[in-house]
Order: sequence, then structure tokens, then C-alpha cells
Amino acid sequence: MDGKEGFQLVPIAFTVEASRKTLAEMVTIDELPFRFVEGNGFQRYSTTLQPKLQIRDIPSHQTMARDVIGIYGVEREKLTRALKGHRVCLTTDTWTSRKIEMCLREWGINGIFTLTMDMASSNGATIKFLQIVTKDWEGTVLEHKFLHLRCCAHILNLIVGDGMREIDASIAKVHEAVRYVKSSPNRNQTFMSFVERLGIKSKSLLCLDVPTRWNSTYLMLETAQKFEKVFIRIDFKDDSYSSYFMNKENSGGMGSPSGIDFQNCRTFVGFLKLFYNATKIFSSSLYVTANTFFDEMFVIQENISHLSKSQIHLLKNMATKMESKFDKYWGKENKINHLLYVAVVLDPRKKLGFLKFYFLKIYGNEVVDEMIELVRGSLVKLYDYYSFVDSPNVQVPRRSERTHIEGESIGCSDPYAMVNSRFECFLETE
Repeated sequence: MDGKEGFQLVPIAFTVEASRKTLAEMVTIDELPFRFVEGNGFQRYSTTLQPKLQIRDIPSHQTMARDVIGIYGVEREKLTRALKGHRVCLTTDTWTSRKIEMCLREWGINGIFTLTMDMASSNGATIKFLQIVTKDWEGTVLEHKFLHLRCCAHILNLIVGDGMREIDASIAKVHEAVRYVKSSPNRNQTFMSFVERLGIKSKSLLCLDVPTRWNSTYLMLETAQKFEKVFIRIDFKDDSYSSYFMNKENSGGMGSPSGIDFQNCRTFVGFLKLFYNATKIFSSSLYVTANTFFDEMFVIQENISHLSKSQIHLLKNMATKMESKFDKYWGKENKINHLLYVAVVLDPRKKLGFLKFYFLKIYGNEVVDEMIELVRGSLVKLYDYYSFVDSPNVQVPRRSERTHIEGESIGCSDPYAMVNSRFECFLETE
């Protein structure tokens, strides 16, 4: 300190009302039970932190519940005002079409831009119902031409599910081995003693998967393959482990995982990591994900195509099944909502040139011009729509004045760098 700078004391008045509001916010944010405020430890801590606060001033759990509901009402009103006059993009799971309509009317929302749903057959009826009911709403864009957006994460689940069937036996054996270790503290302790004896340095812990969630299966296999030597050693040294699988074999079950099973799983884990990372990106909620779709899709398609030509029978069969499912949902023509194309075009790093590059590499030269024209047509329709509804802010040039819009990988350490490199080479040759 040179004497010229100092501290400025600002008086702050303590009020019970302000502390109650903050306490209700803490209970909400940290998802605490309402009775938390009645705990002796919390009350002692609060009165020590602020001597002016008396224990009688700390609300009961009933009062805390009312305070939280009051905050909900205030925040709901703020959100209602923020949404008024705006269209929204929705993601649904098990909601019915009428429930969605009721919710939209309740919140005063007068337009849906997109509705993201999984591939359940019943969702087709939901889309048709909402297209009819909300067609004349003020916020409807181009008569709901782009309303239905298929859930990318769910499509990845379907693609991975087909591939996993090729190594079901190996996965099942590893699953049983992990289940055996996790079934009791004694077995887990025996397993950890072998880890130390073999000098395996890993902070990873075994985790059991949930059969209906492939990402949990990925995490199980990714961890278990690090301890392959331990599982193989236990099979010879631990009578309890070997008899466990012997009894299963005698009753028609599977034996313990072998080196081949772990090799199959290790190969699959390397490939599955691409889907795992893509699912995390698609499922993110704190940033825009629409413009990331084609990067992930390109990397996955390139690797599937590469593996379908593999000399290894297991990989070839796995990739062939995945490729068939990929083409079913993300094939040519209009199988992808054009808004995902538009998101790429609006990304200044890519624009229409990236789509041309993508179509050429994935679908071949014969469909490039057709697909580019379809995307350009969607861009023009959207531009015309917004220029009409927001005419004071947008000037539409005459048609004659409009600017013409131009627009072995599985082992690669950074597949996205590979995509960018190939795209730059493509631009240089254009």
C-alpha cells in the first residue's frame, strides 16, 4: 500500500426477511429437505455467523416450504414475461400431444419452432396433432415445415445398439466378472490385492453397467479392460472366482472372460468412445449444439465406413450393421431436418462450403448439387419469411440483386482436426 489507496467501509443492514429469502434460495439450489432448517447444528451455525439472528427467527420447515413456493411464483412470472411473444424449441420424452398443447397455452407461448423427440412410433401422431392444432398460431414458421427434429442422441443409441450385438458374448462375460467383484466387500478386497500384487497403477474403479444404457456399458468396459491381467490371474488363483463361472457353465451359462474377450472389448471401446463423446456434446444444455452436429456425424460416418472394409471379421460385421442403421436415419435426401444444415451455413467458419464438402465425402458427387440446392431453397424460404414478419428490420433485395450463396481415421488422436484439415484441402481445390 502506498498510502493513496485504502479500504472503504460500507454499512449493510441485517434483516430477517433478506436472510429468509436467501435461505429459501439455498434450500432450492442445493436441493435440501425442508426440515434441514430445523437441525440443531444448522441453527447453532446460523446464530454464530450472525449474532443478531435469533433461533426463533429461523423458519420452520412449513414456513420454508411456503417461502420456496413464493420464490417459484415470482420466478415463474418472470419467465412467463420473458417467453411472451417468442417461439420456443421443445424437447419431450413421454409427454402426450394434448399435454404439450396445454402447457404451451398455460405459459402463453404462441409458437413452436422445433420439437425434438425420440424415434418412438407414437411420436409421429404427436407431431401431426401439433402441426394441425398450432398451424395458425402467430409464431408458426412456414407451416411447421421444420417442426420435427429427431433426437440425435437417441439415434446414436440405436446405431450403437446394433453394433453391440456383435460382441454380446464378450460383453456379457466381462459384465459377470465385474458383477462378481462388486457383489461383496471380501471379493472386492481380493481383487484389489491382486491389483497391488501385479503392480497395476490405475485410479479407475470398476463400475457395473445398466443393460439398457449403452454409455454405462462403455464406462464399464473402458475401466475393466485396464484390469485384464487381474481378471486372468484371479481365474487361476482364486478358487471362488473360478468355481463361480464353472457353475455358470455347467448350468448353460457363460464362462469367465478370456484374453480374446478383453481384446474384443478393447477394440469396441476405442470405437465406442466416438459415440460417447458425441452423445455428451449432443446432450449439453449450456451452449448451442446444432452447429456441432455435422462434425460429430462426419467423424462417426468416416470411422464406420473405414471399419466396414476391415479384414477383422468382428469389426466388419459390427460396422456393417451400424452403417445400415446410420443410413436409415441419416441417409440421403430429406432424412435430416434442414435446420441442422442451416446451422452449419450460419457458422462463419463453415458456411455452405462445408456442406458441399460433407455431401461429396459421404454421399458422393452424384447428389452434391441436388442437396446444395435443397439447402439453398430452405435458406431462401426462411429469409423470405423473416423479412416478411420483421419487415422494419430487414430489407429484402430484388431477386436480381441477391448475392449467390457459395458455399484411417479411427486411430487418429484428434478426429476433428482431421475433419478441419480435409475441409481446408477441399477449399484449396475449389
